[in-house]
Amino acid sequence: MIGILGISHKTAPLEIREKFALSNSEIPTFAEELQKQANFSDIVVISTCNRTEIYFSQQKHDGFTASILLFNCLIAFKKIDFAAERFFYTYINDDAAYHLFKVCSGIDSMILGEDQIIGQVKEAYIYCTELALTDAVLMRLFQKSFEAGKKVRTHTQLNTGVTSVSFAAIELCNKYVTDYSDKTLLLIGTGETGTLALQGFVEKGIQNILISNRTPEHAENLIQTYSAEFIPIHNLLESLYKADIIITATNAGHTFITKQSIIDNLEKRQNMSQVYIDLSVPRNIEESIRDISLTTLICVDDIQHMIEANKDKRAEQIEHAQPIIDELVQEFMEWLSFRALQPAIRAINFHLQKIYRDEFHGFIVDNSKDVKENIKDFAGYLTQQYSRELIKNLKEITDNGRKELYLQVINNLFRLER
Repeated sequence: MIGILGISHKTAPLEIREKFALSNSEIPTFAEELQKQANFSDIVVISTCNRTEIYFSQQKHDGFTASILLFNCLIAFKKIDFAAERFFYTYINDDAAYHLFKVCSGIDSMILGEDQIIGQVKEAYIYCTELALTDAVLMRLFQKSFEAGKKVRTHTQLNTGVTSVSFAAIELCNKYVTDYSDKTLLLIGTGETGTLALQGFVEKGIQNILISNRTPEHAENLIQTYSAEFIPIHNLLESLYKADIIITATNAGHTFITKQSIIDNLEKRQNMSQVYIDLSVPRNIEESIRDISLTTLICVDDIQHMIEANKDKRAEQIEHAQPIIDELVQEFMEWLSFRALQPAIRAINFHLQKIYRDEFHGFIVDNSKDVKENIKDFAGYLTQQYSRELIKNLKEITDNGRKELYLQVINNLFRLER
């Protein structure tokens, strides 16, 4: 069975979501703890600015028990000491597949139809696969989800207009900046989110660009492309005054731009305004900088409030995406259900073949060669026919593997363990 434990922009504010963000460096340790506490560790962890979702595949527990064990492990791992259950959601089997396919299609995103999420899901899947955390079921599930995302974007108009948090942040920044040509931008973090934001501001007319990144080598391509100046990370805070727009898009996991660090730069700004855009979860910029005059803070939740008014323009496209997702979910669940029948099918064939071999040798001892060959052919034919009939009835009785109670009876009949 498959399942999801998740928290997202739909169920929790930013200050709650950021507490449950899982960085790539945390995932291997978390998986080890999950194995110890719940006896399963086949997972894919998606952790973005809008969601943390843990997809799992296991056969040890029922869906409810597996979800509870996973939640308890996450709470312990993150050292959370408050009641957080109300912020989380759980989906099992076809509901889990349906949710993931919606995520990859952009239907569950803060911005309907956003393109960035499918890339983030692919990165998460590849990373967990490289850690040997994904079994055949998760591999099939995620490959099918990528197919869903591609088909929805191809056959609907869901992704027209602003299609990423980065571009939405630029739209919001337009309220505070009218002419970008004489402005200086400082980008902190050179991942996909930060790079998209930088590209958007360049299109708006930004020419003076500063870039800071923990690993200088990762910033080289952007520096060359945009003729940008590099700011070493240890000089970052003392250089804040140089920029009119500051974007943070890192996975640092904590705040490093504080109210005091901005105050320390005020004198050098000579009463010129600044816009800080925090696209990171957990946040990189202290919320309290909103109290500083001539300083504007835009964070992920501000972007959410802005786009709420515009979401109706794309919402009608969901109706066109629905049949595409439904069909692919059905295809995946049929594959998953039939996969559950494989042990029983193998057992049926094994037992029939065993009976055939055991009885055949004792039966043909006193017969001629021609008779033996005829008996062998006929016995083999009967074995195949009974096998086909049993498997056909097995599929019908268990609804192709969906009726687990019947499947358990079949497994017990052929002495199989699930």
